[in-house]
Order: sequence, then C-alpha cells, then structure tokens
Amino acid sequence: MSTQKIAVTGASGAIGSRLIGLLQNRGFDVVALQRDPSFQHSGQVSVRPFQLTDTTEDMARQLADVDQLVHLAAIIPGKIPGAEGDASLWTTNVLGTQRLIDAMALADVKRLVLTGTANVYRTDQKEAFEDSAFGPQSRILYLASKAAQEWLAASMCHDNDIDYAILRISSVIGDGRSIVDKLARDLAQGQTVKIQDGAAFGADFIDCEDVCDGLLLAVETRLTGVYNLSSGKRTELIDIIMQLGEMMGCAPDAIQMVHANRPPDTGFPAINSDRLQSFGFTPKKLADVLHRIADEACSEKDLT
Repeated sequence: MSTQKIAVTGASGAIGSRLIGLLQNRGFDVVALQRDPSFQHSGQVSVRPFQLTDTTEDMARQLADVDQLVHLAAIIPGKIPGAEGDASLWTTNVLGTQRLIDAMALADVKRLVLTGTANVYRTDQKEAFEDSAFGPQSRILYLASKAAQEWLAASMCHDNDIDYAILRISSVIGDGRSIVDKLARDLAQGQTVKIQDGAAFGADFIDCEDVCDGLLLAVETRLTGVYNLSSGKRTELIDIIMQLGEMMGCAPDAIQMVHANRPPDTGFPAINSDRLQSFGFTPKKLADVLHRIADEACSEKDLT
C-alpha cells in the first residue's frame, strides 16, 4: 500500500506544527498549507502557500495528490480588530471553508478532518455530549462561525461524497498561547496575577499535545462523524492558577481577587469524550499538564 499524503491547513500554528511532526513519525507524507512560507518544519515536509481567502482554483492546485486534509486554519477573535475582524469570522471561517471543500472536490481529495470547537454547547448543563444542544453565552460571533462552518462542511462533504470527521475541541492549554500559559509566565516573572469575575470562569481544559494525539487518531483510524476532543472534566480557572502558584512556589499575595463591575462569565461545561476514548484516546491528567506548563514558564524566565 502506498504512503498516504496528508495536508494540514494552519500548519505553522501551535497545533498544526506539532501535528505535522506526529504525522511524519508515523510515516505519512505531509503537505504543510500555511500563510507564512518561511516557517520551517523538520524533516521532509512539502510547504505550499495557502490562505482561506484564496480562490477555489488556487486551493485545488495546492491540494493536488493529497489523500486526506486536516483543516485547522481559522480566524479567532482579536486577530483582526473591530468590524473587519467580526466580518472575517464569517468570510474566513465559513466562506473560506466552503471554497476549501469545493477545492477538495476539484482535486479529488476524498477525506476531511475538521477541527470544530466544543465551546458551542449550551452552558446551562453540567456535561455536554456530541448530541447536546448548541447555545454559547459568550464569544458569540466566533462560536457561531465555527458552528456554521461545521454544519456547512458536513452538508458539502455529503453532497460531494467526501468522507469526514469533525473533532470538537475544548479549551486548549499547553500551546504557549493560552490564558493558562500566559498566567504561568506572569507568575514565573514575579508579577501579580489578578482574577476577575469572582473566579467564576471554568472550562474543560485540554492539553495541546492531547489535541494532536486525537487528530492523529482520526487520521490513522479514518474516524467518521462527530467526536468531542476533551479531558471530560470542568475546572475553574482560579483552581488552575492556585495550583500553578503552589507548583512554582509563589508568594501568597501573588494571586489577587479583583471585583469586576460586570456580570461574571462562568465559561463552559465539562465536555464528555467517551466516544473518542472508546477508540483509544486517553487525555493526560490536568496536574501533569500544569506541571509541564509551570516548568516551561520557569525555564523561559531563566533564559531571559
């Protein structure tokens, strides 16, 4: 059997670059579709220029000879300010994905692994499953764009006879960019961390490395349908910060509670991942992930 060629959009991102390394180690040929052609990957990786604003025809040319596509690229809130950023959530995340799937059909790419978000579920439930109702209470524009992207992709794949798996990913940490990683660096630098909203915010925090393992599993086993990719547990942010402070030996006053003059954002529910775990996915324990984040923050401080 010939080696499969896997293309990854968003290949220069924190998850994409890690996933490419895993795919290489498993013997896949890898195509990195990325905006920044100067971003370097180790090993033999074919780098092809790609943006979700490209035409369908341009995308199809970059998908030539690809067997599976892992679609990670997306605009997230804050990348582009103001009304332009709001509009880009639709034009990039939704309409860009529409052109991408049209391009897959043109290039005869027969399988898609799409990364969705598990934070689309209603927040007034203790635990969300794949068939739970959608209804986010915050980050509405972004989460609505991701929900629309998912529905569009499923419909278009069905119409074009493209096999697909959608992995709804919970709140990612350990990628160097999350709020947890940033707060760990602040603590390592001796800065005071201030927690607002009465410490009400909580989410199902999942390690970046676990996300990559879940995506690799979807590629290797050719999963079909919708799967939650999560730890299965909800943790409040204040508990995470307190654990990090203890691990890093911070002073008692390093973490301060600050009253916010606005309604608290309680965050998101626990996200059940039993379906994905039945195929062998095993998320790390949160304490182990936080130890690594704390160690990396301290090592970064020592280098400055």
